[in-house]
Amino acid sequence: MVTIMERVIYIQLLNEGSIAYRPIPALEIESNIYKVLGFEIYDTEDEEWEFLPGSYVLVKEQIKGGKNVLVAIQEQSPN
Repeated sequence: MVTIMERVIYIQLLNEGSIAYRPIPALEIESNIYKVLGFEIYDTEDEEWEFLPGSYVLVKEQIKGGKNVLVAIQEQSPN
């Protein structure tokens, strides 16, 4: 049986003037591939996310703010 877990990943915000990330809920589909959630918090008037809710992304562990976090680095279709 496959267990799908919800976790928090970080997505880069575009056009912010500096590099900024937003923590977003996502579903782990397979190793390092997540489906971006956050439909209820995405506001096109407020922010531009690098990856939109509903997209599948490849994540990589990175250090942000002194913590190890999962950062979306590219779109990736699940197998």
